[in-house]
Amino acid sequence: MMIFAASAAAGVAVLALLCRVAAAGFRYGDRSADARVSAVLRDAGQPDEPRPVVAVTVRNPAGTPVLAGASARRARLPHWLGGTLDVTVPRRTRRRAFRPGAYATVGVVPGEAAARLAVPVPAPAARYRLTVAVGQSGGRLRVHRLLVVPARFPLARSNGPVRENLPR
Repeated sequence: MMIFAASAAAGVAVLALLCRVAAAGFRYGDRSADARVSAVLRDAGQPDEPRPVVAVTVRNPAGTPVLAGASARRARLPHWLGGTLDVTVPRRTRRRAFRPGAYATVGVVPGEAAARLAVPVPAPAARYRLTVAVGQSGGRLRVHRLLVVPARFPLARSNGPVRENLPR
């Protein structure tokens, strides 16, 4: 009888855990009006500035404006361990980490438009972790974390290596 009670309790715990994960998955799910974020590493454009700038593009398909805050830091984990993209919907949004003062660049993206934000990096590095917090209508906050790497092969194509046009 004790084995049955223990296995029933374990089954209830597993079921509760699966329900919680499913609810979080539905909450994190993409919606058609969610803002989309992309980023590219660019030169600073200043001759005396060795550090690059991350050019962040926030596309807002919704009819209402959104508030976007972005900051970049050196990536500590390799890309195969940390991943390249992570989008979360935090529950407690009143924390200090989500306030506009915690981000290097803050901007407003108008409804049904796109905006480009220039995010300075604190120090030169091989790769950067970009954090973009997007406050949307209805009080929904989405936090995008992207891995940004410099373009080592700007002419590379997905269908094979680039061949130079050399004289024969």
